[in-house]
Formats: sequence, C-alpha cells, structure tokens
Amino acid sequence: MAYQTKDLYSTRHAAMIEILKDKGFASSDDWKSVIEDARRIVISEGFDVDRYRACEAIRKRVDAAEKKSRTKPAATLLTAAGVTSLPSTGSKEIPATVVKRVAVLDSLRHLWLLKKSGSHKLWVLSLPEGYRDWPEADLAGKDYAGISNRLDDKTAHFSTEDRKHLSEATQHGLKWVHKAMEVAASPKKTKNMTIIKRWFADSTSTDEDMLKAAAALNAGLKKIAGRIRSTFMLIVDMPLDRGNKDRARVNAFVFSNEKIDAIYVEPAFFSDRDMFKGLKNWTRIVVHELTHREVKTQDHRYRHHTAGLKPDSGDANFNAAKALDNADSWAMFCMDCAGEMTESDYAKVKVA
Repeated sequence: MAYQTKDLYSTRHAAMIEILKDKGFASSDDWKSVIEDARRIVISEGFDVDRYRACEAIRKRVDAAEKKSRTKPAATLLTAAGVTSLPSTGSKEIPATVVKRVAVLDSLRHLWLLKKSGSHKLWVLSLPEGYRDWPEADLAGKDYAGISNRLDDKTAHFSTEDRKHLSEATQHGLKWVHKAMEVAASPKKTKNMTIIKRWFADSTSTDEDMLKAAAALNAGLKKIAGRIRSTFMLIVDMPLDRGNKDRARVNAFVFSNEKIDAIYVEPAFFSDRDMFKGLKNWTRIVVHELTHREVKTQDHRYRHHTAGLKPDSGDANFNAAKALDNADSWAMFCMDCAGEMTESDYAKVKVA
C-alpha cells in the first residue's frame, strides 16, 4: 500500500503537540493537572517518561467514572476535552475542535510505557480495534453516537500478552545485536569468519572482502544497538491496514526516514505461520526492521525464498553485495551469532 505523509504516525504526533496547546480542554480541578501533564508528555522526539502519569490518570478517571456512576468513556473524555453539556444521541456532528481534543486524550489513554531500563524507553500505542485511521481522522465528522462507538470500545489492538512479548523481543534483539557485534568486531577469529562468510560471502568473495563486510556490519550493529538503548522507541500498528486482507501476511515495517522512531507491527507478527516461532521470530522481525531504519537495508530476498539466503556470485539479484544490503540476512546473522540457529534452521534458509 502506498502511504501518504499524513498516514505516518509522526504526522499525527506533530498534530498532537499543536492540539494540546488548545485552551479548550477542561480546566476544572479534577482535570487540570492531568491536562497539564498531557501537554508535557508529548514532545517532538516522542514522549516524556516523567509525564507518563498522564496516561495512567486518564485511564483511571475513565474506569472510575464507569464503575462509580456508569458514565461511559465517551462522556468522560468529552468532559475532559472541555464539553460542559454533552450532546444528544442525535445526528449533529461533533465540532472539529472538540474531536481533535478528544482524539489526543484517547490516544494517550491507549499509550503504554513497556520498558524503562536505563536510558531505554519502549512505548506501545494500542488503539481499540474499531479504529480504521488515526483517532483525529477516524473521529472527524462523527456525531455523538459515532464517537461513542469508538471511545467506548474496550478492545485493544495489542493485548497485555502481546505487549509483554513486544518488550521481550526488543530486549532479546539487543542481546542478539551485542553478540553479532562481538563477531563482527573480531572477524579474524576463525569461528567468527565462518559465520560472516556463511551469510555474506559468495564464491568470488576474498578474505579482504569479508573484513570490509565485517567492518560495515559492526558499524551498522552499533547504530541498531544505540537505537534499542535510546530514550525513545514506539511500537504501533497502521490503523489504515486493519481489515485489509492484502496486508494480512505482513509482519512489520518502518519508514527509514520518519522523524519518530516507530515500528509498525502488522497482523502476521504474532502468527505461527513463519518457519520460526515465538520469541525467536519476534526478535528476528524487530532486528530486521531496525536494520531498515538504522542501516537503510533493503528487502532483496526473504528467508523463505526458494533459493534460500546463501549469496550466489552468479545471481546479480543476490550476490555478496546484495546480501550485505539485505535486512533478513542481517537478522539471521544476528540470530546465528547469538547461538539460536539449529542445523534444521540452517537447512531451512539453505546456508548449511
């Protein structure tokens, strides 16, 4: 699918910053501090971890209102957005300025801080399944009933278990990358050179070529490790893809030049149809996508290609140079360096 700039999360993120400047949000004592934290949590680089309490506070207020007085989330969020008199269930369209404020609040309600380890901060935005676009766009033009249908939706695109697995995959990916850095940093060791050649040498490759490849790998892996350890990384899905059968087999993707460091996790990420399963596969996907973002790799060939991932000097589409520019080759190399490939795995990707 060809996405436009407006479809990228970073575009919506920038819009959130501007919307939060709106003076129309609730200023009552019970919402004032929450709105102030909401204004400070969304920063140009991502989210401020010290203001995460805003997300928790919005969730708590929505849940408390429903338990205490059976007030639906839509009513609570509209009140927080500055609506003093709730509209009827008629067909009158909700004003655009109100929609924007509500959209920001609902986005923050579904934002989770998964990992806070040193400088590393991993966030997940898990919008309810009903959304088919980012909240600001999806809610636009709807009446009270239409907005309520979205805001009262109790589903989450990423379950609690999913969020746990995403956090594990990211941390496991860092371990893989560190092991791969050890190999790439010492390519003259026989066992290390064997691994490097397995993934990046064809029949014409010389030892000098492999030393250059190792240097390129090490430089790229340092960037990837730096990104995982960075102060901000976001995992989200692309709401526009929901329900799109043509995207059902997509694991994940990134936009390599997007300002916000986001990985878009798609339907096939958690499926069991891949040749690898569970944490091993989730980690492979995360590392694969980070090579796109940090090293600008391409998808010249995937692991399930009939010819496998062994570079072939006679194949201009997948010789040693193409392998060194191939995301799955980098990811599988990291898996190999981490000692997580079996003989069966080597056979699956035909590098044995």
